[in-house]
Amino acid sequence: MLPIGNMPKIKTGKFDAEKSIFYLMCIFAGVGAFFFIFMAGCYLDIYYQLGIFWGLIGFIIVAGKIEVFKRPPLRILFILIIVFITLRYLLWRTFQSLVYTGPLDYAATILLYLAEAYAVAIHFFGLFVNIWPLNHKIAPLPADSRLYPTVDIFIPTYHEPEDVIRTTALSCTQIDYPKDKFNVYILDDGGTVAKRNHPEKGMDAWKRHYSLKRMAKELGISYITRQQNVHAKAGNLNHALQHTSAELVLILDCDHVPTRDILRNTAGWFLKDEMLFLVQTPHFFINPDPFEKNLAIFGEAPGENEMFYHGIHHGLDSWNASYFCGSAALLRRKYLMEVGGIAGETITEDAETTVALHSKGYNSVYIDRPMVCGLSPENFDDMLVQRSRWAQGMIQIFILKNPLFAKGMKWYQRLCYMSASLFWFFGFSRFIFYIVPAAFLLFGLKVYHASFAEIVAYALPHVIGCIVVTDFLHGKFRWPFFSEIYESVLSIFLMPVIFSVIRNPRHPTFKVTPKGQSLDETVLTMQAIPFLLMVLVIAACVPVGIIKWIQFPLYRDIILITLFWTMFNLFIAVASLGAFVERRQIRRHHRMWARGEVNVYFPRMKYILQGEIKDISYSGMGVQLKTPFPIKPEEDVVLNVRDIYGEKYAFDARIFRKIKKKEYVFCGCDFVAKGKAAQLRLIKYVYGDSQRWEDFLQKRFKRVSPWGIFYFIVRMGIKGSRDCVTLSSKLLYSVLKKSFFVIYGKMQSLWLKKMKLEGLHTK
Repeated sequence: MLPIGNMPKIKTGKFDAEKSIFYLMCIFAGVGAFFFIFMAGCYLDIYYQLGIFWGLIGFIIVAGKIEVFKRPPLRILFILIIVFITLRYLLWRTFQSLVYTGPLDYAATILLYLAEAYAVAIHFFGLFVNIWPLNHKIAPLPADSRLYPTVDIFIPTYHEPEDVIRTTALSCTQIDYPKDKFNVYILDDGGTVAKRNHPEKGMDAWKRHYSLKRMAKELGISYITRQQNVHAKAGNLNHALQHTSAELVLILDCDHVPTRDILRNTAGWFLKDEMLFLVQTPHFFINPDPFEKNLAIFGEAPGENEMFYHGIHHGLDSWNASYFCGSAALLRRKYLMEVGGIAGETITEDAETTVALHSKGYNSVYIDRPMVCGLSPENFDDMLVQRSRWAQGMIQIFILKNPLFAKGMKWYQRLCYMSASLFWFFGFSRFIFYIVPAAFLLFGLKVYHASFAEIVAYALPHVIGCIVVTDFLHGKFRWPFFSEIYESVLSIFLMPVIFSVIRNPRHPTFKVTPKGQSLDETVLTMQAIPFLLMVLVIAACVPVGIIKWIQFPLYRDIILITLFWTMFNLFIAVASLGAFVERRQIRRHHRMWARGEVNVYFPRMKYILQGEIKDISYSGMGVQLKTPFPIKPEEDVVLNVRDIYGEKYAFDARIFRKIKKKEYVFCGCDFVAKGKAAQLRLIKYVYGDSQRWEDFLQKRFKRVSPWGIFYFIVRMGIKGSRDCVTLSSKLLYSVLKKSFFVIYGKMQSLWLKKMKLEGLHTK
């Protein structure tokens, strides 16, 4: 049975079978939904409520561990039980817990209720998207290479470092595809005519223009620039579309280094489906994002992107709603040109373009195999630039191109796009969930009216159900509470951004995310200040809550509930503090976990030792081996390896570090690549194998017990808060010291002036 997004059309005479099935399904769905809501709204005695819904919680906890429930139809039953539990809670909140006790109290009550209603809506959207995930396989290309579609590879760039662009361009030239079937283009928006004519920045633009043009000529690829920087990245791509002609277009961010098999694994789908406009592949990052780096969890826990690219996107794909993510995507030129090229009305041109093409009735496919290796933002400020752009762009789409009313789009696609665009309002709800308990404990605002028994019967099953279903759907890619950590930190900074785009949807401008940055020392980012203030307020609520629990026996139920809520907020907030500690980063090329055999030749000894690869980067390799002789400092070696295609490589290297580990020696080796040919072979080996990135991801994909996650977060919070307090103290001491010397200097100056005046007066 196929997911509805991929249902085939069957016509018999005047009878359209698909429409009949659809109408029949709508009738059944309507009747089922009415019955479902009716049952969820039925009155139950509190004891029956406790028994039934805690029984359902017990059932889903057990069922979530059984493999058969992870596949339809039992997967659908599992999700419907979760929906029923949450719907029951929402109806109880709507009709029984909203009590008027005063204008301020009621305003705060409604604010909290709206935040909860939003969270429930996003929860339901997410369950709908992931109800029946689809895993598209690679469509093989025909044996006759003359039938292969032609491809233009676009590398748009603005002000990124030249060596980053060079690595990507070199890797593109090594793609395993007939050479007469693809062309590579550097699209330089940093060297446009307008940039070169700028009175202040013109000289730099001219240097960049000549440098990239020279690089393109050296590598045997093409260079394109334009007159004006109109519509940012979208305008850059559209200008290139007008000057090229291949059937397909592969778009790569300039830091997204492709593997050799990227076209062989994606182009076949365009021969299989004439209505296909997009094949999207995941974005894989060789370096930790600022959260992973600052919290020191890279490699230990799944990253932020994993849930989207390896969980949610499979769900979108089942509804024919997988969308263009800006890079690592192959698109059909013909259909792109039908909608005027890459859309540029919003600053998320990728998603906006996909909305237009899905509205035309064209299809998209998602292939879950990492075939690019990119760079995450290196620091917290750069990450905020990126996330702010995503939030602004998706909210622009919600306001200006609302998918719910997009003509030509299927109803299930509309819901998928609504899920994607509405998600970015999370900053409001997260912030409200933080401040509401404080409003009650510190100012006495009555915001949540429920007894302890009602909380246990209605709220707690809903909360536990959400945790269980998150683990059920995405446990390998996103551990429970990690979304709360990411979103809690980002919420404070995204709220002003969201307000600005709501006030003026056409105002946001495209900002390029800086990549390849370095940091000489560990520092505390100034963005920590508002979050630290919020943490202090939450921490102050705990003793206040304990005192109120003692002083007001009649309100102990609600005080206890709010106190637990506050302590959970504090737990998440403290665990997040380490995200603001910008850790030292001086490595130019990030090393990645890798495995494989290597034969290390020592010219000094004329001896070959067999070893194991431990990590790899463009600049070096970590090797573990047994050696019968001592290794000299900075000893020259030759590393002999073989790739997945069976091709042999020999790389000159120098050992810069050695660590004795029992009977083994770990050697950190720097590559000594000389000349273009050596660089090409190095890039081909390091970046050419998509299986290496797949193996690393599978290493990260792991489920952990609730206690394991709790211990991990506690450990992370202790380390992060300790570092945050240490750096805050140093910063405060530095500010006080500077202030003291400034004040002392001013006082000394005033004293000298006074003495001078007194001396003149005496004379």
